[in-house]
Amino acid sequence: MKNEKEDKLKVYICRAPGDFIGGEIEISEISGLKWDQISGGVNKRQSGYSLYGYINYGMAKQLVKCSGMHDFGDNSAKICIPESNNKDEKYREGYRILKQKVGPKPTGSIKENRPVNGMPCTRRILKEIDKEGFVTRKALRDKLHEEGYRIKTVCNAINYLRRNNKVCVEGSPNSPKQLIRRRDISEEI
Repeated sequence: MKNEKEDKLKVYICRAPGDFIGGEIEISEISGLKWDQISGGVNKRQSGYSLYGYINYGMAKQLVKCSGMHDFGDNSAKICIPESNNKDEKYREGYRILKQKVGPKPTGSIKENRPVNGMPCTRRILKEIDKEGFVTRKALRDKLHEEGYRIKTVCNAINYLRRNNKVCVEGSPNSPKQLIRRRDISEEI
């Protein structure tokens, strides 16, 4: 038997975390609660987990950014119940109850990509470059992999540092002899 007071509690919903279009809904209208990293509709991926559930498609079209093009006949739309929008006293209790129903939030996988108590891969790369002034991609990859970082994480971190102008690379990314060094401030002028 449902608690009538609980049914009247409301939460704020949207389609994905960070959406500006959203609305409030009674928690009794939400079904299929789960922690997920992929939004409804356009299937936008996020790095961490947020609380998601399903509501009636007609309600979704009124409350959240919903085109109506993703109705596959089950008459429900996936919605996000972002923690950041449910901290106000008005929504806090409803959000707490939904979290309690769905169970503990999964931990993100990013920490699994590095050794226990290891620093973020980008910081570790910069530390290694600072020792010698430059390093080859293969030497860096081998050293960090030996320490417990995943090879894919090292490659992604190098690319991130390059895109954000923290390092310069010389040579092909497919070459183990590619040189990686800190970007010199004078290069930015």
